[in-house]
Amino acid sequence: MTRIALLTTALLTIAAHAAKSNWGEACAQANSHLSQDTYELVTDCNPLTYCADNGTCAWKGCRKDIYPYGYNDYDFDQLPPLCPTGQFCPDEADHCLNQVPVGGSCQKDRDNECQPPPNWKQLNGYLNTNGSICLDYICYYSNVTVGQTCVNDNTAYTAYREDGSAYAFIVSRDNCANGHYCDATDLLCHKSKAFGATCSGNKECLSYNCEDNGKCGKPANDVIHPPAWQYVLIGLGIVILIVAVMTGLWFMHRRWRNEKQVMLEQYYNEQIAYRQSIMSMSHAKQSLLSLPPNTTAGAARASLYGDTAWTSGTDYHSLPLPPNLRRDSSSRWSHDSDQVGQDSEVLLMQNGRYADMPEASKCR
Repeated sequence: MTRIALLTTALLTIAAHAAKSNWGEACAQANSHLSQDTYELVTDCNPLTYCADNGTCAWKGCRKDIYPYGYNDYDFDQLPPLCPTGQFCPDEADHCLNQVPVGGSCQKDRDNECQPPPNWKQLNGYLNTNGSICLDYICYYSNVTVGQTCVNDNTAYTAYREDGSAYAFIVSRDNCANGHYCDATDLLCHKSKAFGATCSGNKECLSYNCEDNGKCGKPANDVIHPPAWQYVLIGLGIVILIVAVMTGLWFMHRRWRNEKQVMLEQYYNEQIAYRQSIMSMSHAKQSLLSLPPNTTAGAARASLYGDTAWTSGTDYHSLPLPPNLRRDSSSRWSHDSDQVGQDSEVLLMQNGRYADMPEASKCR
C-alpha cells in the first residue's frame, strides 16, 4: 500500500512538472511555496523561469548553484550568472541581492544570504557558512559558547527506508560555536562529546555521528586505517595471484607450442611428400619423352605390364626399351648364361637374370 502511495505521488509530481508554465505564460506568485518534503521552492513556472511581479514567467537572472537544475540541454556559458562576493541569488533566482546583516530575514537554511562576521575565518565550520547561519528565517553568528543562550532550529525531512516506508528525519541546527551544541532542553551551549560518549543526536558529537547504539561514532569522512596483518594478507594474495597467472600462461604456452610443433611437422611432411610426388611425376614424364620416335605404347610399357614381347627367341636389341629401369646394385647381370662375370650398368630387362641368383629367377 505504501509503494502504491509513493507511485501515485511520483506520478502527480511528474504531472505537476509537465503542467508548469513556460516563458511568457501566466503564473501566480501566491502559489509559490516550500515543498513539505524537501523545502524546495515550488512555483507555477518551469525550472528555467521564475514568476515575475507582472504575473508571467520570466527567464532567471542568476543561479545559486554551479550546475543548476533544469539546464541539461544548455552550454555552460548559457547558464544564468553566479552572484559576486557580498551578494546572493535568492530561491526565486530573479536577480542578485546584497547579503543580509545579523538579525535580518533570510530564506530557509540559506546561510549564504547572511553577512559573515569580521572573524569569519575563526567561526567558519561545516555547520555554517563563513561563520553565519540562518535559523528560523533570521541571520545569526555562530559564536555562542558554553553556558550562553542559543537558538535551536529543528527541521523534519521525509526519508524513505529500503521497503519504501517513510519516516521523519530531523535535522537540528543552532548558533553555537564550533565544538559546541545547543541543548534543546535548556537552550544552552555545551561542549561537544568525544568518540564513545553517550548521545541522543548527531549534533552532540564532535564527529556529528550519533550511532544507533546511542554513542558517538567516528565521523563519516574518517580515514580507515586497516591493521598490518591485512596489508600482509593482501600482499601475499597479490603475489600468489601473479604467480598463478604466470604459471597458467606458461602451461598454456607450452601446450600451444607442442600443438604448433605437431602442426608444423605434419605440414612439412605433407610438403615433402608433395615434392617427392611431383619429382616422380616429372621424372616419369621425362622418361616417356626420351623414348625413340614412333614407339608404340605397348612396347613402351612391355617391361612393366607383361612379357608377351619377350621370348627366348626375341632379339631384344631391336626393341625399344624403357630408359627408366636401371640396376643400381653391384650384382652382375647378363642376358646369356655364358656372359656371367661381365660387370655392366645396363637396363634391367624382363628376360634377363642376375648371375648371383638361381637360374629360374627372373627379373620382373
